[in-house]
Amino acid sequence: MFQRKETQMILPILYEDKELPLHAFKWTPSKDLEPQHHHNSFEMGLCLSGRGHFYFAETVYPVEPGDIFIVNILENHIAKSDLDHPCEFIFFNFDAELLAKEEPELMVPFRYFPFHFRNRLQGSREVMESLRLMIEQMYEEQSRKAPGHKTALKSLLLSICVALLRMSKEDISNVSWSNGVHNYVYIRPVLEYMEQHYQTDVDLALLSRLFHISQSHLSRLILEATGRKFKSHMITLRIQHAKRLLAVTTRHVTDVCFDCGFQSMATFYRNFKEYVGMSPEEYRRQVIIIVPK
Repeated sequence: MFQRKETQMILPILYEDKELPLHAFKWTPSKDLEPQHHHNSFEMGLCLSGRGHFYFAETVYPVEPGDIFIVNILENHIAKSDLDHPCEFIFFNFDAELLAKEEPELMVPFRYFPFHFRNRLQGSREVMESLRLMIEQMYEEQSRKAPGHKTALKSLLLSICVALLRMSKEDISNVSWSNGVHNYVYIRPVLEYMEQHYQTDVDLALLSRLFHISQSHLSRLILEATGRKFKSHMITLRIQHAKRLLAVTTRHVTDVCFDCGFQSMATFYRNFKEYVGMSPEEYRRQVIIIVPK
């Protein structure tokens, strides 16, 4: 399950089964435009009915029944329903390690080729209809919890991701694809190190020494893999952790600042306001968490 508040989803996403970190649910977006959010999981959403819009940072997609969207890790996004015809989605979140343990290449459609990346899927009628059916089956398996449902869920997830991988391959030349997969496998340990050590004083020079990659090459690979420059990606990781601490604890803002890896309160406040649009205190006051029963 995940935690939700009135105007913003609060993360991390919590899974009922730690052995199968996957959660499918139905959701009707608000008719009001809520703040965008991001999380440490991959996400897919299928519009079942109604109309609306899906916002990804500055990009906006109209939403109609049958549309399927994919969401990258840490990508800011929010869906909004039409006033007269609210939309209903099936969404599912899952941990990246589910794919990494099976075949890391399956993560490519979510996390690589940012300049080719489209959040709203486009494919042949047969492929899109197959994806819709599998997403609906995933929701039914999670809801019914019939014998063998865990295996069924994992099988459906892998089948969906294989279909996405093949769709991505069709849009990119063989040379670009091979280079992209190679680069992603090459940069993945660096991204994992950043996600695990963002609370410390990590810089490009340190990563360059640890992973034996030149700083210029490393900077380019991080930009390609995340869509952000190194510094911006590190700040995003730290701000995400700060938002979680502000939402789910009563710790003093000063403690939150230094626990997240910021070196001064002034830097923390400046970056938080820039990335979130408000001060840490304002953010905390607006957060209302609904804890799953």
